[in-house]
Amino acid sequence: MQKIKNKILGVVGIMLFLPIMVLAESFWVGVFAKGTPYTAQTFTSNKKFSHFKDSIETEWNNGFDIIDISYGDDRWSAVYAKGTGYTQQAYTHQRDLKKFRASVAAYKQKGFELLNIENGEGEWFGVLVKGSKYTGTELETIRYWEEFRKVIRKRWKEGYVLVDVEPAEGFWVGIFAKSTEQKVQAYSSPDDWDGVSTAIKQRWDDGYGLIKIEYGIGRWFCLFEKNTDKKAEAYVANNQFNVFRSSIKKRWDKGFHLIDLAEGRD
Repeated sequence: MQKIKNKILGVVGIMLFLPIMVLAESFWVGVFAKGTPYTAQTFTSNKKFSHFKDSIETEWNNGFDIIDISYGDDRWSAVYAKGTGYTQQAYTHQRDLKKFRASVAAYKQKGFELLNIENGEGEWFGVLVKGSKYTGTELETIRYWEEFRKVIRKRWKEGYVLVDVEPAEGFWVGIFAKSTEQKVQAYSSPDDWDGVSTAIKQRWDDGYGLIKIEYGIGRWFCLFEKNTDKKAEAYVANNQFNVFRSSIKKRWDKGFHLIDLAEGRD
């Protein structure tokens, strides 16, 4: 299944750490930042996949682009924004990973770049764009964690950056790309949430910005970058979805933008 939307056409400053609550087994995570190019945001969440796709259509029609997608606890969630700079956006989903890769390759022939990948309910879901700062995207599917770490190091040496990660169905799937901006990346991969909090604090102290948090195959994956333009950062974790939605609104009211979604277990 494929869908296309048509559109008309640095250095981290103050880091803000927000305390998290005591977590239950499953919980939602949001990464926030100030100083992004976004001018407005929305958030949707649906239990049914068909309704999720309807929500995307609605937000596209309202002039928003998909920023990130997450699946967890029987929910498809997405955050959208205006001011992305994208000129066109599309999505594709397939239950078979090989077919998904073939679909992504077909979009690449049309000038699209894959920037976001998510797995849920047996569906591989990818968001593709035109007008991104990333080019030459490559999709890697690796069976074992240690091998995936080697691939990350190899791609970094080749001048690629890691754009997104999705551990699912026994694979570590990574999107790598060339960037128009010079980026120095790092990652941490703890096996529990306490380790995530510690890793983020350490990376912040080292001058890195938090870009993305993912969970799968029994471990967390946190991606960081230097030379970001974000002026402040925060993250939240809530074990009740209605509280999580409330947390998003509170950060929006304080001038933050939601840049990444995740769902995981402790």
